[in-house]
Amino acid sequence: MKMVEEIIDFITGNDAVAYAVKMARVKVVAAYPITPQSPVTEKIAEYINNGEMDTEFIAIEGEHSCLAAMRGAGVCGVRVFTATCGPGLMYAHENLECVHRDRTPLVIAVPNRSYSSLFADYTDSMPEATTGFIQVFVESPQEALDTTLQAFRVAEDHRVLMPFMILYDGYVTSHTGATVRLPSQEDVDKFLPPFKPYAVKVDPSRSEFIQWEAPGVPIQEMEHEQAMENAREVIKLANEEYAKIFGRRYGDGLLETYRVEDAEAVLVTMASMTGTARQVIDMLREKGEKIGLIRLRTFRPFPIKEFQALQEKYSFKAMGVCERDVTHGCRYGEVYGDIKTSLYDLDNRPKMINFILGLGGADIRIPTLVTASEKVLYTAKTGKIEKESWFGAEIGEVETRLAAF
Repeated sequence: MKMVEEIIDFITGNDAVAYAVKMARVKVVAAYPITPQSPVTEKIAEYINNGEMDTEFIAIEGEHSCLAAMRGAGVCGVRVFTATCGPGLMYAHENLECVHRDRTPLVIAVPNRSYSSLFADYTDSMPEATTGFIQVFVESPQEALDTTLQAFRVAEDHRVLMPFMILYDGYVTSHTGATVRLPSQEDVDKFLPPFKPYAVKVDPSRSEFIQWEAPGVPIQEMEHEQAMENAREVIKLANEEYAKIFGRRYGDGLLETYRVEDAEAVLVTMASMTGTARQVIDMLREKGEKIGLIRLRTFRPFPIKEFQALQEKYSFKAMGVCERDVTHGCRYGEVYGDIKTSLYDLDNRPKMINFILGLGGADIRIPTLVTASEKVLYTAKTGKIEKESWFGAEIGEVETRLAAF
């Protein structure tokens, strides 16, 4: 039960993230504008200009330089934050890799957008899943605020010391207003103590001071993987500790379930599509269908054991994985591949279907998720599997489409 008083306001997901950054007492922010991220750092700049934040804001010439600046500030031992998305995130790729190698607990907000359009899909963040960043997908502006505060707590934990991405759907969450509870500075300080760096690698006050440990790459990568393993438990702990103070928890921090107790079939969703999926599950439950929902919150580190535990406990007959991305050449999405790998060694594993939804920001609506649910229920009842289903457009015959050119 929460023990705090909060202000209730109607704000966007971007403003919720900016408010959390202010409450986190971040010391250095660098950013370059890109849609739909720009309002996050514009709001932070407004806080700084109004004297509400004691923060150095670096107006940078691009995302590659932005991450380099964040890397430099991070190794000096201060709390750092930035935000970007889409082509900006891809432009920063080289330095994303460097940040994790430095063990810099940088927090990045990413309102996901397609590389091909201004609207939401996960083609920007999925290629960065191998760069050593923790990646957490959030559903709502409230969760964006709460997760931003948890992100600093997790990333800066000395068992982790890895960078952290908060991911939320561009426009759908970033620009849509919602009722959000705003915690006080006093209560945030109870949850998030001042940043205590494990080691200051560069001291700006001493030009001769550079401390850099460079173990061999195999040892370094092994240590990074151990840090990711540690992050699973630290994410769970942060989720529970946050709930004790503010009364809000998000599943176990890694996964969140809905009406799975007697389900024969389940959908797996991420981010904002989950709200629509809950409505669909309720509609089908009223018709007597045994279907439930699993929301994947933490994509990296991937909740392998948690998916296995759910399958062993409930023995789902079929699982439909819904995602806004695709791995070309494999005909499935990244999440589907990770879940299938996680469950492969189980004797009682479910039949699985992949649903590729919302690419380029296409709407994910109730009829689409009803169709997906019916396909998963059919598989649960018959054991027959469709390899994948694409929604949003008919692919058609390649020759026919090329003829139009």
